[in-house]
Formats: sequence, C-alpha cells, structure tokens
Amino acid sequence: MPQSAAAGLRLAPEALTRPFDSSQFNFKTTEELEPFLGVLGQERAVEALQFGVAMPRPGYNVYVMGEPGTGRFSFVRRYLKAEGKRLDTPSDWVYVNNFDEPREPRVLELPQGSAAAFIADIGQLIDNLLATFPAVFEHPSFQQKKSAIDRAFNQRYDKALDVIEKLALEKDIALYRDSTNIAFTPMKDGKSMDEAEFAQLPEAERERYHEDISALEVQLNEGLASLPQWKRESSNQLRQLNDETISQALQPLLAPLSEKYAENAAIEAYLQAVQVNLLKTVVEQLVDENRPEAQNRQLLEEQYSPSLVVGHAVDGGAPVVFEPHPTYDNLFGRIEYSTDQGALYTSYRQLRPGALHRANGGFLMLEAEKMLGEPFVWEALKRALQSRKLRMESPLAELGRLATVTLTPEVIALNVKVIIIGSRQLYYTLQDLDPDFQEM
Repeated sequence: MPQSAAAGLRLAPEALTRPFDSSQFNFKTTEELEPFLGVLGQERAVEALQFGVAMPRPGYNVYVMGEPGTGRFSFVRRYLKAEGKRLDTPSDWVYVNNFDEPREPRVLELPQGSAAAFIADIGQLIDNLLATFPAVFEHPSFQQKKSAIDRAFNQRYDKALDVIEKLALEKDIALYRDSTNIAFTPMKDGKSMDEAEFAQLPEAERERYHEDISALEVQLNEGLASLPQWKRESSNQLRQLNDETISQALQPLLAPLSEKYAENAAIEAYLQAVQVNLLKTVVEQLVDENRPEAQNRQLLEEQYSPSLVVGHAVDGGAPVVFEPHPTYDNLFGRIEYSTDQGALYTSYRQLRPGALHRANGGFLMLEAEKMLGEPFVWEALKRALQSRKLRMESPLAELGRLATVTLTPEVIALNVKVIIIGSRQLYYTLQDLDPDFQEM
C-alpha cells in the first residue's frame, strides 16, 4: 500500500476509545459487582431449558448441547438446584425382607425424611427382642406350664410301664429302664440273676423265663403303641405354649409400631409379616444359650432391619444428582455378594442404590460422551424412562452369564427428568442413529 494511502487510513488515538460518563455506574471498581451467572447470548437456549424443566409430564427430558468451556454445565446445575428448591421433596424408599420369597425383596415407600426414623424404630425393636428373649422362657409361669406338660406325658408313660412291671414281678422278672432302653431280667429270690446264674437253671425253667419275657415284650409294645401319639400331643402342647408365650411377649413390642405406622398399609403389612416370622424363628434365633448376644443381634438385623435405598431431608426439595461416571451399576444400582466357605450369597441388605435412585423425584445430569461409552447404559436408560420403572438387576443376568443365585428386587416407580449434556455433533449423530432419541 502506498505511503499516502496508509496515512489517510491512520486513526488518531482518540478515535480508538469510547468515552463514557462514570456517573451512570453505581460502583467504583468491578470487584464490587456480583459475578454473572447466566449464559451470554443464549436467550433461546435458556428459555428452552426452562420450558423443558418446567414441563410436569413424563417424557420431557433435555439435551443441552454446546462446546466445552462455555459454562453450559455450571449454568444448568445452578438452575436445576434453584428449581429443585421450589419443588416437593420426593418419598423415601427402603428394601425389606420378603419372608415368603427371600430372592424377591420388597420395597417400601415412606414419607419424605422418615426412612431414618423407621430404620431406627426397627433397631429399637431388635434391642427389645434381645432384652425379652430368652428371658420370657425363664419366667416361673412359663416353666410351670412347661413342667405340667412334661409331667403329663411322663405320667402316661410311667403308668403304661407300671402295668407291665407289675405283670413282670408276678412272674419273677425285673423291668429295667433308662433314658433310651427298657429291658427284662429274670429274678431269683427277689434278686436279679446274671448270665452265669441263669445258665445254671434247669432247661425247663430257662425256657419258661424266655416265654414269659417274650410275652411281656409283646405286652410292652402293645402298651406303648400310643407313645408316638403321646409324644406328638406333648410336642403340640409345648409348641402352642411357645407360640402363646411369644405372641404375648411380642404384642407390647409391636403394638407401638403398628399404631405409629397405621396409615401406611405397606409398613403395616411388613410388621405383620415380621410378627408371623418371629413366631417361627424366635426360638432357634434367640434361645440358644451358647450363642453370644452379638451374633443374635446380627441374625435379627439380617432378617428384619430395612436396607436404605434413599432418604431425604424434610422439605429439602427435589434432588439434583450429577453422576460423573455413568456406568450401569452407578446408575441403576448393584447387588453385592459375600462369600461363605467359597460360595457366593447375597440378601436384601446387600442392595446398593444408584444415581437414578438418588435422583428419583428430581433431576439427573449426565455427560453424553461418558454415558454412551458405557455398555448397556443407553438402552437400559431408555427402557427405564419409557416404562417409568426402576429395576435393580445385573445386565449379565439377562445374558445368562451370572453364575450364582441373584435377587429380583421389587421395582420402584421412576419419576426423574434427565438432563444430558453433550456436543452438537453428538446430538445430530444420536438423531440419525437412534429413532427413539427424540421420544425420550
């Protein structure tokens, strides 16, 4: 460019500045200003986010696309947390034992913030059970009734033996009995004979003794033919006494809980199932004097203590959960296993919730690139959102590659809005590859 032309385009210093009146600002330095929390130049995107989040019906999830470093993630998270505070706090959830089918744990829905109190109440019930049993079986009233049942059986048994013993004495034969055996022995001059003395008797007399003892054994068998029936009757009476004693002892322990949770039909049904199960198991679980109390407590906790799925603070609002590592287990939860002599086993107390459980009733944030890089996750997430049911299961079980007994926990009603954050290119790729993408 010629020097004359360049000189004509040259700007003076005052032309490179924009004058302003400082009196129009109410601050002296920019340090006094609050940081900007919005997204510059993205009014339509913000309105779309607000519309999608505010839509109360299911099936309205949000994909936030943009380049990294533009503030999309931090803005969405701040907005969701602010929106979550205005919404209702969702229910708490716990898993409990299914006594009829332990492989299918039941789930209980509780009012917000009450799961911890319910678990504490069951813990107090366990403390009361340990304090009540086996002490209730040592009470004089129970011991007297038990002794009366045993005495009635022994009297019938002794009476039958007395008849046979009287007949035996008439024939100079003694009846001997211990805890397991009954035997007959020939007598001479009121004293029992040993084998040497018996061998010295005349053959006719020995034969008479053999015949008399054989006849007595037949009469003994006839007299004790009803012994199994007497034993069954005695066992049934003892079982009934145990059931009555346990029921009377359980009533004051369970009545306060039944009254407290009377309005929750699911909890009331669970407490009734606990009572029925205790009637069957309390003797074998709590009356073993050789077992330490700590082991008894562990047995009761494994049977009756609820397993927390998710609990919320009262009036804490809808949860906002970001899962940075969206693996299948991290999203849908997992079933853990323990080993016992080399064998794997599990129970309802080894169910571990995932991000979808924690976000249920609120919002779940995911990064698209990480989520799509995990096997099984995308298809499982679509199924859960479309069915509105949250299942805790291993994807390996569906493939038939889980070589141990597993659980099938009861499904939980799912009500969550998913916010997926990713690039524009990935958004259009998903549109082309997955016809269900826009239906989520």
